[in-house]
Amino acid sequence: MNRTAMSSDRATRQKFLSLQERIALARAAPRFFTVFIPLFCVAYCGVLRALGGLGPEHFVICGLLLFFGLFSDSTRRFARIVYPFLLYAIVYDSMRWYEDYIRSPVVHLREPYDFDKRFFPIHDGSAVLTPNEWLQAHTSKALDFICGLAYTPFFFIGESVLLSLYLFATGKERRAERFVWIFAISNFVGFAIYYVYPAAPPWYVAAHGFTADFSVRASAAGALRFDQLVGLPIMASFYGKSADVFGAIPSLHVVYPFLALVYGARLPRFRWVALGYWLLVCFSAVYLDHHYLLDLFAGLAIAVAVMGVFRLASGPVEAAEDGREALAAERFARGA
Repeated sequence: MNRTAMSSDRATRQKFLSLQERIALARAAPRFFTVFIPLFCVAYCGVLRALGGLGPEHFVICGLLLFFGLFSDSTRRFARIVYPFLLYAIVYDSMRWYEDYIRSPVVHLREPYDFDKRFFPIHDGSAVLTPNEWLQAHTSKALDFICGLAYTPFFFIGESVLLSLYLFATGKERRAERFVWIFAISNFVGFAIYYVYPAAPPWYVAAHGFTADFSVRASAAGALRFDQLVGLPIMASFYGKSADVFGAIPSLHVVYPFLALVYGARLPRFRWVALGYWLLVCFSAVYLDHHYLLDLFAGLAIAVAVMGVFRLASGPVEAAEDGREALAAERFARGA
């Protein structure tokens, strides 16, 4: 029996284990899953409870960490894809507790505005406008709906999740792992820049001018027009809880579909849809008054830099895949 068949047979047997056998299997798992992950969950919930911010979503995160780490060998393999997304969620949620302590005291309000006005000016009569300003004067319900829909987290994060799951399921595990870790680390680099170089988004400048006011709360800005169209506070609920008002540079929204485009480029049907979606998100970020063009360029620069570092450190992901694609396709077709 070859290695692939043995792995498939072992996975099948694990589906029908008794509770006692399941516990024994979990105990035999690597200590990272049996010791570190449970201890992390206890400490994580304990810290959040002490801070007064423990909620149902945190129990969901811990439940997923424990399930994928302890349930079976298959879920532990799958954890290599799931854990980076959960780590991203944990870090993003945690920023609300320490953002005011680590943020640079100098908030950049005029520089991003002046950059777009200088290099991408739009002349409207005697006035010179940024692309954001011009678009806010030329909105339409059709664009409000299309851009709002594209800008919902269900799509720009969901695309990355679904692509990673597909790559993993079809045997492209190394590509899936590379993709999710670049996704996570690009976010962490972006989060760090938020506090090293805090910058105001265009909606803030339009509403409050060039004075930093830390009492101002996050806003969905132009995305509120989408909420009004659908009659649900989707964007207000998500963007109204943003970790930091002055976290405009870089735009991470354009990073997600860009990485999906790069790592899904070998899928003929997907790549054209991914290209169109990435361009739509870039336009939506400006149209909904969330980002300047400068923010988009900064986000893409970070994505390219992180990909470059991974490639230098680990080599091209394609090299390891070419010899395994036929075998992976056969396993996927058989439901292995």
